[in-house]
Amino acid sequence: MISRYRFLLLEQARSPLIAPALMARIEEGFKRLSSERPLSREALARLRNLLTIEYVYNTNAIEGNTLTLRETRLVLEEGITVAGKPLRDHLEARNHLQALRYVEDLARAERVEEFDLLKLHHLVMMGIWEARPGEYRREQVFIGGSGHVPPPSSEVPKLMGRFVDWLNGAGDQLHPIELAAVAHAYLTAIHPFTDGNGRVARLLMNLLLLRQGYPLAVIRKERRRAYYMALEEADRGRARPIANLVARAVDESLTLYLGSLEGMVPLSAAAKELGMSVDYLGQLARKGYLRAVKLAGRWYIPEDEVGRLRSRAVQRSRGK
Repeated sequence: MISRYRFLLLEQARSPLIAPALMARIEEGFKRLSSERPLSREALARLRNLLTIEYVYNTNAIEGNTLTLRETRLVLEEGITVAGKPLRDHLEARNHLQALRYVEDLARAERVEEFDLLKLHHLVMMGIWEARPGEYRREQVFIGGSGHVPPPSSEVPKLMGRFVDWLNGAGDQLHPIELAAVAHAYLTAIHPFTDGNGRVARLLMNLLLLRQGYPLAVIRKERRRAYYMALEEADRGRARPIANLVARAVDESLTLYLGSLEGMVPLSAAAKELGMSVDYLGQLARKGYLRAVKLAGRWYIPEDEVGRLRSRAVQRSRGK
C-alpha cells in the first residue's frame, strides 16, 4: 500500500511553516515590489538574465556540474564550449534555458499536469540518454548518503498521479512559498526519474512561485548540505526546514529586485561606511538576519538596509 511511505505525511502540511520574522520581511518586500510594478522592460530583462545565469549555475552545481559561474554565462550567452569540461555539463546548462522558458509559459496556466513534469524532465535531460528524458524510471534507485529509499518503480505512476492531484488542490492549506517548498520535497521523495529529480523539483518549485508573482528563487550551492538535510527531514514528513530554506531564497531574489529600484551596495563598502567588519556583516547575511543577495560570489545589500543598520547603530550609541 502506498500509505506506508512516510513522505506522504507532507500532504498534511499546514501553515505556518516559515519563521514569522522571515515571512514578515518577505511579505513586506513583495508588497513593495508589487507597488512598483510594472518595472521597465530594460530592468526586467537585466534582472531576468542575471537570475537565469545564477539559477542555471547553482542548480547544476548542486548536482556536481563542474562549470563555473563565468563558464556558465559564456555557454548560455556566447554558445562557447569550454575546453576540458564534459559535454554533459554543457548540455545541462543549455537545456535549462529551454526548461526555464517552458516554466514561464506554464506559470500562466491554472493547473500543473503530469505531462508538464515529464516535459520538464525531457527538456532538462535532452541528449543525456542514460537519464531517459521524459520517462519515469524503470528500476529501484537509492540516494547516496540518504536514509530514504524511494518507492519501487512499479508504484511511481500511481504516486505521481496522487502527487499531481494533491498539488492542484493544496493551495488553500499552504502559503504559496510553503506550497512550492513542500511540492519540491514531495517530488524528490518519490524520485520518479532515473536522474534529474532535483533539477525538475527546483523547476517545479519556481513554477509555483512565478505563478504567484514571485521572482525566480535560487537555492545556492553553498547551502547544498543544509538543503539535503532539509530534504531528509521532509522525507520524514517534517516540512519546516525546507520551507524556511526556500523562503530565504525567495527573500534574496526579492532583495535583488528591490535593490534594482533602490540601489545596491557591496557588503565591503557598507561595512566601511558603517564602521563594522566585513566578517560580521557577512555572518548576518549568510544567516538571513539582514536583506542581502549574493551575486557572482559577492554579497550586496540594498541602500535602505544600510540606512537601517546605521540608524540602529546610532540608537545603540545614544543608549550607552
